[in-house]
Amino acid sequence: MFQRVSKQLLRHETLLQIKRYYAYKIVRIQPLQRKTNKIEDISAENQGEAIKNAVYPLWNVPYSEQLELKNDWISYVISQYYSILDGHLKNNAKAKHRPSLPSRPRVENICPSPIIHEYRNKETYMVRTGVDGNPKTVGWIAGNTSGQYVCVPPVQGIAAPQHVKFAKAFQDYIRLSDLPACHNFSEGGNWTQVQVRSNQDGDVMALIKIHPQQLTQVEIEDECKNITEYFTNGPGSICKLSSLYFQSSPYTNASGRLAPYQLLFGEKYLMEKISGCVFALSPASFVQCNIKMAEIMYDKIFTAAKLSPETSVLDLGCGIGTISILATPFVRGTVGIDMCEEAIQDAKSNAGLNNIHSANFIAGTIESKLKSALKWLQPSSDVVAILNPGRCGVETSVLRALRSTPQIRTVIYVACEPNHEWVIRNVLAIIRPEGKKCKAPPFKFKSVIPVDMFPLTTHAELIMKFSRSS
Repeated sequence: MFQRVSKQLLRHETLLQIKRYYAYKIVRIQPLQRKTNKIEDISAENQGEAIKNAVYPLWNVPYSEQLELKNDWISYVISQYYSILDGHLKNNAKAKHRPSLPSRPRVENICPSPIIHEYRNKETYMVRTGVDGNPKTVGWIAGNTSGQYVCVPPVQGIAAPQHVKFAKAFQDYIRLSDLPACHNFSEGGNWTQVQVRSNQDGDVMALIKIHPQQLTQVEIEDECKNITEYFTNGPGSICKLSSLYFQSSPYTNASGRLAPYQLLFGEKYLMEKISGCVFALSPASFVQCNIKMAEIMYDKIFTAAKLSPETSVLDLGCGIGTISILATPFVRGTVGIDMCEEAIQDAKSNAGLNNIHSANFIAGTIESKLKSALKWLQPSSDVVAILNPGRCGVETSVLRALRSTPQIRTVIYVACEPNHEWVIRNVLAIIRPEGKKCKAPPFKFKSVIPVDMFPLTTHAELIMKFSRSS
């Protein structure tokens, strides 16, 4: 009897938790979409068009029209933020005490990219089955109307020429190799994917990834020697790689700590210039995919933040230190936080490369290191927090901590996927009125500055500015 009652209570509590979850649930906003003529059967003749539709769906839309589509979609996204917030306020407060909606921000027109084609400085190509049935095809994945997927080599014109050249050379190599392709870890095989990145000077760094499966260490070392010979003295030398890395890992997208990157030949870093500063990029380094547009974006971030010699910058999700380093000439000092220890080491090295001494970096989660960072910034009374997180945003506890810190006068939030449910949660956590979960006063949503970081695609990057109420 006791067990039966306990099970009933447990079920009842579970149902209540589910009900509460759905009452507070936020789903992502409808993405920008454009209908394309989906190809019924992908063949050797039409695979180029199929992959353009999959990876760059706006490839055949005039650029001025692309910008108009994105402007309309961004306005829609911002309006949805307020519709969602309004619904939450109605559901979670009595009518007499329900606070009014915060004022809406000024939304600027999207800033166009100076480069529309071949702008991406980094690509990841999969090893899958192509239209010819060869399981060792290197490229992007495209699907047809029947739900079948094939691998299509990158297309010249939207992918950088040096990336296309490397993908072809790597494909030629693995098709001559005795090692099989690995499409599914549980089904065996070795070749999984390859990453290639380049800088504005045309230097190319590549990373080849395999699943070791049953290979011995000696067999892996022999394969590395063969790869090195192929890309230094063999047919692959046409790629003129500045460096080639190799990673053997039984995990998907394993970090360098979990599965170390092995430098087969060349320079350890790929050097890139951004807004007059030099950055050393490793295989794991994150840098914006469109450098020319990124330079414009950083300038707009600093202008929106109204940086001054009295300002201290809190760089949350700092990566390799780009924002911290570029901001130092205009501010009192910066502190960057990132959970990736490799990124923090790169950030410190990059600060040294640029003779920067007022930029500090801390490894750890933002939630755990925020208090330490704020102590470093004392006694500054003018702190700007710049968040440039991944597409999933940050924990809402981070935003509550920012609201509870009086010396933070401005928050700049950079979103690469502003319709993602966690980004929506983040925005609402910044602007929603005081309540039980956060008794600190909210920030005002002042402005939205969109930048077209991803031409030919349906994505856009938003710079959102939040300021303290006067």
